[in-house]
Amino acid sequence: MKIYFLSSRPCALSVGGAYFGITDRFERFASVCLSDNLLITFTPENALPLSFFLTENVRFKAPAGVEVYLFKDAIALYARDFPPCDFTLQPIAQERKNDLLVSVFKQGNLQVSFQSNDGFFVQPLRGDFEKCEISFHEQLIFLHAKNTLAVFTPTGNQLFQETVESFTVENNELCAKIPINQTAYIQGTWQLSDTACTKKSLSLIGQTTTNTKDALLPYAFFESVRIGANIDAMLSDELLPEKEKILSFLGDFVSVSPTTDENTCALLRQKGERLFEASYFTAEVEHGKIKDIVG
Repeated sequence: MKIYFLSSRPCALSVGGAYFGITDRFERFASVCLSDNLLITFTPENALPLSFFLTENVRFKAPAGVEVYLFKDAIALYARDFPPCDFTLQPIAQERKNDLLVSVFKQGNLQVSFQSNDGFFVQPLRGDFEKCEISFHEQLIFLHAKNTLAVFTPTGNQLFQETVESFTVENNELCAKIPINQTAYIQGTWQLSDTACTKKSLSLIGQTTTNTKDALLPYAFFESVRIGANIDAMLSDELLPEKEKILSFLGDFVSVSPTTDENTCALLRQKGERLFEASYFTAEVEHGKIKDIVG
């Protein structure tokens, strides 16, 4: 079976005790028989390795620290969370507003703390926030890294986290530009309150109806469905009345993965903790509009 190896940081990968090469966020693969029970080891710099035996059980339970993606003819192993080897306290960012002190720090893992008269709260953070800025809007806390935005309450509840190209906050509204591909993005607006970040409107921007963009339309469509954007402009006149049936047909999914067929995408659904399985759907395109969805 084809096994893809990826990692959240550069790693030396060994398969069955033999050095295989360097892994990172780009796909590398090997043909591996699961019944061989090979030992897989991802060895990063400045962290402890992740090791596990690759068996048939990987289809049902993900190894510790690893995300498993089950595709039609392959399995992807994404080593994400490595055991730390250094527990020294490393401050990254800190800001205060009145009695609230917000601190982003690394002590083994990356974390954010919220300290006020209401108590002390800590939440884990993704590695994206190793370089970030802290800002405040009314009672909410914004953590902004290079390509990621997260919004928290003073008690550590996460209200929002997305990959964003840019964002603004005005009149208690968050407006964010969420990239879909090289030519299209989602323009979204969320209403902010002390305890909520409520989706108000989402629309696809930058997609055109010319034939040169037809190849991008299926992926943009499925990503728009995932995030809840308005898809009316992407559907043909005949398909538009069936929009609600289409959304029900596609169901809930957490991610979209392109395939070698530009019209077909794998919709990834969560099957278990750190375990995802792909369902395949094809969007048939004609004159810059989707005329049918086949799954």
